[in-house]
Amino acid sequence: MAKRGNPNLNKNALERRKRTESLIRQAVKSLEANHEIKSIPSVSARTKELDTNSKGVSEASFRNKNLEHIQSLMIELRIGKFEAITVGDSESDAELADQVLQLKKELKKKNEEIKKLKQDKKKQSVTIDIITIENEELRAVNYEMEMKSKMKLYFNEVNNRN
Repeated sequence: MAKRGNPNLNKNALERRKRTESLIRQAVKSLEANHEIKSIPSVSARTKELDTNSKGVSEASFRNKNLEHIQSLMIELRIGKFEAITVGDSESDAELADQVLQLKKELKKKNEEIKKLKQDKKKQSVTIDIITIENEELRAVNYEMEMKSKMKLYFNEVNNRN
């Protein structure tokens, strides 16, 4: 991990980002020229072929939702699941693509919140069931104790001396 306050950090990160974007664009052009499918594995493999270091861009990078620049490129170049989305070269189309990406992120967060709430609801339901069973058991014990006390009163020696 880089040191805090490293002045070259942003510069290096920007250079890596530009290199990554360039590799992805070259790979997509190459796939389109050969009329091949622009899936994540095929684009990733083509970037490794095109890269001079043979490092390329990993499939995990395409699937990492935190790498917004790659996600935006996937929408723009219609890679993988974004093949159905058509995006033009205009700025408004790029803005729309970014908005789609942001909405998908928000949707994912909301779905995770819903999932968590459902789990919490299930846990609470189980807890309520356990408390209800314990309550019924206590009622049964209480009823038995009341009956025993009534029986003692009726069958007490004082009552039998008549």
